[in-house]
Amino acid sequence: MTSFLLGVISKLRGLILRDDTMTGSRSNDAVENMNYLIITANVGTLFEDPEGIQNVWMEEVFKVVKERQPHLIAMHCQEIGGKDYKSSMEPVKEFFDKLMSSEALNEFVIVRGYLDGDFDHVDQYTALGNIYFVHKSVNNAMLFNYTSGEFEDVSEKKVFSKDIPKLSCVKKEKFEQNFFPDCRWSRKGYCRVRWRINGQVIEFVNIHLFHDDNNLVSIKSSPSPYTSYRKRALKFVLNRLQEESPCRDGVSFVCGDFNFRLDVKSLVQKLCPASKQQVVRAPTEEEEVIRVVYRNGESESTDDEASVTNGNEESTSDEVLVKIEKKVFEVEQSLLRPNSSYSHLRRFDLEPNDVEGKLMEFDVSFPPTYPFSEDTSNGEGYMDTRCPSWCDRILLTQDSWDWIHSQENHGNAVYDTIGSNVCMGDHKPVYLAFTAAPQKPDEPVPEDKAQSSTTDEATT
Repeated sequence: MTSFLLGVISKLRGLILRDDTMTGSRSNDAVENMNYLIITANVGTLFEDPEGIQNVWMEEVFKVVKERQPHLIAMHCQEIGGKDYKSSMEPVKEFFDKLMSSEALNEFVIVRGYLDGDFDHVDQYTALGNIYFVHKSVNNAMLFNYTSGEFEDVSEKKVFSKDIPKLSCVKKEKFEQNFFPDCRWSRKGYCRVRWRINGQVIEFVNIHLFHDDNNLVSIKSSPSPYTSYRKRALKFVLNRLQEESPCRDGVSFVCGDFNFRLDVKSLVQKLCPASKQQVVRAPTEEEEVIRVVYRNGESESTDDEASVTNGNEESTSDEVLVKIEKKVFEVEQSLLRPNSSYSHLRRFDLEPNDVEGKLMEFDVSFPPTYPFSEDTSNGEGYMDTRCPSWCDRILLTQDSWDWIHSQENHGNAVYDTIGSNVCMGDHKPVYLAFTAAPQKPDEPVPEDKAQSSTTDEATT
């Protein structure tokens, strides 16, 4: 009789395991190694052409989801609502409702979205959107309560778009106006959310830094004044992460639209080493510079302003290599993209160096992420408004970097853009995908070794 019962139990156990496999549940070994997908996307353009760009944008994102099979998706959006954000939050809600109800994401049973829709509160509004999708196979998902300092169980699908500062599981802050003194008003800031997923603690920070408002100011100095504004704001955020509810028991990712720009002055000097520079000033009392033109041909002067004219530039047969105005950056494509590659521009991507040692980044092998054409028939061309730059990034703290690199084959990490050959708006979304097991607690250090280490440090 006993052997009969054991046989029945064994068969039932086999049926249960087979059923788990068929319904998408994963074995303990599979759950141990989770697939993560982190996406950052400036989505402002999507709300200007809901029927055109939005559908393509979602299709391309779903392709990556299908390919990477993530257990957790962390999606950080900037400029939600676009330029007409004050008209209504309905387009934003419709966009994210469509995203959440899609067939591609139907196995993600837990969703938490924090969409900053408080545009009536100018001192708080950031236009940031953090949305997280947790797969049904994840057994343990918790959110950190920044007020109580404890993790709380989460379930169901919930999206919040009002009174975000009152929520205890998210910390949002808008940068003060003096961070960007040349800007009349800004929506820039950051938003952080901390998860515990199957025992692994991860904090995600969504950030949006100030842009280069005027190309003519950017080219005046190396680095430009805007660089220092971004550096100050990013340093402020990193200090906040260390001083307020630091994530000491986990890892952190800082991702978003950093608005990092190339060193334009150095770039142009490199592209046009023997060009003739022409400065055009407005025919007004202030004689404000309205245009700088670099023409093919050796300059006859070593002065920065080799040729100065008022009003329209002088007629000349010399070919224009670069033309720069406040919101114009036209450059001869053979200079910008020799051999169909933008890799030579990476040497002018210097702003990430300011946080070297504090934030890390996987190798950037994709083209600049901004400003892409908004023409739906042109998925790879750039607009002649700004110098192409790697604005959209996913950066890692040292702990995150070490965690991923401790995995087999570095977690098979992939760092790339989404929709590389189709129109995704003026920004290409960037994603980081990797596979990782939870961190293991550090082994305790024997007392004698701990004392020796302390003595050595004191001596040093």
